[in-house]
Amino acid sequence: MNREAKRGWPREGVGAAAMVGALLLITLLVPAGQVFSEEHADIFSQFLSWRAFAADSLRAGHLPLWNPYTYAGEPFLGEFQSALLYPLNLIFVTMPLVPAVNFSLLLHLFLFGWGLWRWLRARGRHPAAAWLVGVSAPLSGTVFPHFYAGHLSNLCTMAWTPWILSGLEAWRQKGKARSLLGASAAACLQVLAGHVQYAFYTGVAAGVQALVATVAERGAWRRALPGVAICYAAAAALAAAQILPGFAAAAEGLHGGKLLYEYARTFSFPPENLLTLLAPGFFGRLYPAVYWGRCYLWEMSVFAGVSGVALAAVALTDHERRRAAGADVVVMAILMVLAFGANTPLFRLLYDYAPGFGEFRGWSKFTFPAMVFFWLIIGAGADAVLRGRRPPPWLAAVLTGAGLAIAAAGGLLWLHPTAIAGALRWIRDSGESVLAASYFTNPTVVVATGQQAGQALAIGGGLLALAGACLGGTGRWSRLRWVALAMLPVELLAFASGEIRVFSADQVLPAPMRDIVAAHPGDYRVLDLPAITNGYLLGAGDIWGNDPGVLLRYTQYMTFTQGGNPDRATQFVFFHNPPRQYDMLRLRYAFMPAGEKYALIENPSPMPHALLLTDYRVLPSFNAMFGALADPKFDPWHTVLLESPPDPQPVLADHPGRVRVVGETSDTLDLEADLASPALLLVTDLYSRDWIARALPGSVQQEYQVLPANYILRAVPLSAGHHELRMEYDPPSFRHGLIISAIAWLIWVGLWWRTRRRPERMVPAHP
Repeated sequence: MNREAKRGWPREGVGAAAMVGALLLITLLVPAGQVFSEEHADIFSQFLSWRAFAADSLRAGHLPLWNPYTYAGEPFLGEFQSALLYPLNLIFVTMPLVPAVNFSLLLHLFLFGWGLWRWLRARGRHPAAAWLVGVSAPLSGTVFPHFYAGHLSNLCTMAWTPWILSGLEAWRQKGKARSLLGASAAACLQVLAGHVQYAFYTGVAAGVQALVATVAERGAWRRALPGVAICYAAAAALAAAQILPGFAAAAEGLHGGKLLYEYARTFSFPPENLLTLLAPGFFGRLYPAVYWGRCYLWEMSVFAGVSGVALAAVALTDHERRRAAGADVVVMAILMVLAFGANTPLFRLLYDYAPGFGEFRGWSKFTFPAMVFFWLIIGAGADAVLRGRRPPPWLAAVLTGAGLAIAAAGGLLWLHPTAIAGALRWIRDSGESVLAASYFTNPTVVVATGQQAGQALAIGGGLLALAGACLGGTGRWSRLRWVALAMLPVELLAFASGEIRVFSADQVLPAPMRDIVAAHPGDYRVLDLPAITNGYLLGAGDIWGNDPGVLLRYTQYMTFTQGGNPDRATQFVFFHNPPRQYDMLRLRYAFMPAGEKYALIENPSPMPHALLLTDYRVLPSFNAMFGALADPKFDPWHTVLLESPPDPQPVLADHPGRVRVVGETSDTLDLEADLASPALLLVTDLYSRDWIARALPGSVQQEYQVLPANYILRAVPLSAGHHELRMEYDPPSFRHGLIISAIAWLIWVGLWWRTRRRPERMVPAHP
């Protein structure tokens, strides 16, 4: 390692530690119970409960593989967003829940900015340019709105993208094995962080970057694509303990294969939203203005500062930087085409033939890696300005003229706001707005929307004209360059300040709900539609949730019970009054929305956790099973619907015996039964192929078989006699993945130690 690197690393480490300490201090100064997010965002409806469940389990010395509190039970480790193995989530074990959530959000914004800073410094950019990008990029349109939306796993995953891509670039250009090892570790952390879609899209971006470099850089073919392949193969081995259970759970889950085409094409990036580059508020804001564009703004904004656009233009016209900036533009353009999704013919081709592309909706997420490369271009432009490079006079004139024209158009729209009516009708007719159709025809709304859009254009155009004028005037007044540079963080701070919201954690579970559950202890579940997925915090499992990890069998059944087609089931089910069949889910209380409050529906007689039945029917086909479930005569208290014959076969009897639950954890259920004749043990928990039953000492039966019952529950055939058994969620994929990960990390540490002890010889990709 050279002397500069030896000096740089300690200084960088001290600076990073100081920044993390400052973020921790900010977190601790936030009023108690206040969460950085919008009320009813994903932190509210998912992550608070999940992180609390994981942290409490780990403190008790237990790694929870199954989550009994959401969707009446679902894989927990196998659901990537649980991020159970993510090292940085240890803060939830060591800190109170709400401060840990806030600190995690801020920490990952910092990690993202730090990664971009290091990448720009590795490219030789001016330190101030690197700082400018590192501070501004986390506040941009593709990143910070996720803060508002409570997308904790998104932000944790996105933070590692620049670390992966910069490591691969260093390997490609200099042959530094340490960089390749670092990229593989960052890719592993990205998988463990929880949002597998962003991890996949980062991998696609790495492949696109390698392909462009192979064409643009002489000799890059030797390491570009092989480096990406090695990096991700190593990352897959390092993260196998998460990936293998994740794939196993996905095979049984809603997204076990390709999504339905109509579902996969949703949330593509609308081309008209490119306007957010210059006018982030054109389609409204998250708060307080209403966003009236297509889909959700937190994935449909590409704002990186109007002055950022001007600095990018400087980089593309500077003869020393335009080659590297041009390559970044090509990568960015390819990723933006992917982000357009169903708005281009390419979507169907990739959906049909490209592995992995049909597994996700929301291709607009490709805007994030695309804008990462745009920030590199902005950094190159800032570097040119800081080093005294004067942009061409024509560029300053174009920027100033374009800005004035845009500002004039905005002024006209503000004066004649009803001109926006056509755009509003077009958005309404697209069917992709989350607003009611009546919103778009309200005359008051039309005028307010036109004025807001006009104001956004006028401000954006004015800022572009100002940036162009400042860049053009640097030849005469060099200090004007500082105005152009200072505009960038100021713009991003102003943008982000409008997206900061907080809510009280007490709002997650209204006191009346907590009081009802606390006053009626028991082994039952609830349907908490106002705050789904928060069963753990409520103290009773919820029969529904807010996550794509729901088991396919279960979402098919729930869709069917609410009048939908089980063949077209999604994670979104609109509940009416719960049917009587929900007895077998142990549903006791349903909290149904009723205006700003809720209505309480009580079922006084949910089925017990375990019971013995002798009447059964074997229905091996899907249609026959759902036909029987729809039959009004079907009574889950007396009959079990099976998909294969049980062994031993039950003998009809009014009172076959007794059964009781003697112990329970999230992953196990201990039962004791005494039977006078063979019967079926029905457990009112969800079936998964990884639930097994083991005989405990003293049991008359040494082997047990767990069968799907009533399509979604579990049944175990029992012989006559005394039984002691343990039902256990024991996915073999976790054991196998743990072995692979342990071996891979031993190899990784050995290779890293070797590169640290033996200085590497820099081998450029070409002479």
